[in-house]
Amino acid sequence: MGNPWIFEEIISYLKGEVPREISIDEKLQTILEHIELEVEEKGEVVGIKELRKIMSAYIKGMPNATDIRDKINKIEKKDELEVCIIEYFKTLRI
Repeated sequence: MGNPWIFEEIISYLKGEVPREISIDEKLQTILEHIELEVEEKGEVVGIKELRKIMSAYIKGMPNATDIRDKINKIEKKDELEVCIIEYFKTLRI
């Protein structure tokens, strides 16, 4: 969970290649797409609750992950989650 690129990485490894680095922009776009699809599929209330755990997995090991995880766990609206994630990723580009 939190690493949808794992299959691409496994294929690269099996071919004897070094897996490509996933850019911050690609990770952000994947997360935003995941939020959209989850809320579309499950509705905002259930989707956001399920996304809390998934978002934690996406940001695991990243700078200030604990702080952002605390914020995410209090969010109840899709728009708030998207803004929170976008703002967090902006801090990673500095």
